[in-house]
Amino acid sequence: MKNILNDLSTLFDEAKQRVEFEFVMTLINYRGMGKEDVTNLYEWFDAIEMYKKFYLEFSGKEKTRIGTLLYSTFFENSDFYNIIGSLCKVKLGYKGSSYLYYKTKKYERLLGTGEKIELILELLADCKKEHIIQFFQENHFKEIRNTFFHSAYSLIDDEYILQDSEAIIIDRIGLYSFNVNTFLYPKINNIIAFFDEFKRLYNGAFLSYQEDKEVFALFPGPTTATIFGSVKGIKGVEIKNTASFYGVMAHSGIYYDDNYDMWMAKNIRFDFPQKETIEIGDELSRYESKENISRSNAEFQNLIDRIKERNRPEEIERATAILLKYGSARDQQMAEEQNQHKKKSLYPGILYYYKLALEIGNAYIKVDELTKRIKELEV
Repeated sequence: MKNILNDLSTLFDEAKQRVEFEFVMTLINYRGMGKEDVTNLYEWFDAIEMYKKFYLEFSGKEKTRIGTLLYSTFFENSDFYNIIGSLCKVKLGYKGSSYLYYKTKKYERLLGTGEKIELILELLADCKKEHIIQFFQENHFKEIRNTFFHSAYSLIDDEYILQDSEAIIIDRIGLYSFNVNTFLYPKINNIIAFFDEFKRLYNGAFLSYQEDKEVFALFPGPTTATIFGSVKGIKGVEIKNTASFYGVMAHSGIYYDDNYDMWMAKNIRFDFPQKETIEIGDELSRYESKENISRSNAEFQNLIDRIKERNRPEEIERATAILLKYGSARDQQMAEEQNQHKKKSLYPGILYYYKLALEIGNAYIKVDELTKRIKELEV
């Protein structure tokens, strides 16, 4: 776990060093006027602390039940993924968001834990946080969460039995039971260590702002912002002379009001379509700068789905160019590959990008040439 926790610590440090204003905005995680109830992060902190206490005190089946509750609850929290993903974006030079990995492209349903993890993998890879990727891959098993929360399990001695469930893949073998001492408890212990470090880093960063501090910011152009500090940590941010009222300039910001005990914004319009435009622009810029996708297509596919739904020509044109770039890169790789098995494995990826480019952006490509190449690959 040492390397994993070190990756997490350096992610916080690197995000702060890259764009401190965006780092603080990620910590504030502002969604709208309200108290701590506007985020479930603090309840998540408190709940897992309580579950930890019982997990360490209990034994036998009681330990397994409370441990599985802790395990499942840890992976559910959306703000956890929002903050990790936003820290990655800030480290890479982009803006974070309090709505990352929250719902699907159409916002009609919440994302599942596995979907949130898939959406974060490519960002973690871009930030070279391979050990955090390792943490998720080695410790998250959706079958445990699903069977526990759906009461589709039973406990016999030291065995956790999956009921009405797909098999859980352990060491490449599909199983319908596992030993809690050798399989489940070590993973719960890893999760506790990760949780403890994440909470320590988050609270430590928040509380480190004991005094006011001026930092560089983009709002939207280059400017100077003030981070307000206090004995309780961050009290808000302010950007001077950013709003005009009848010719008089006024300040904008997000503030914690001690009188009302709540967060509130001043002279800032939180227009979701506008925010989405900025976020999509950032994501397109990031993928335009990437030669290839190394870990997961999930985040990129989600981006393409949102662009298709919005149907804005400038976004479609940029997305189409990216799709052709990734398809061509794999096409070239296939041409140079000598191993026939590896060569064959590249076909689906090439077709995925080419067909998607043809689907969304035929106004921006040479349709006949691409169609011909797709047919050649499908033979």
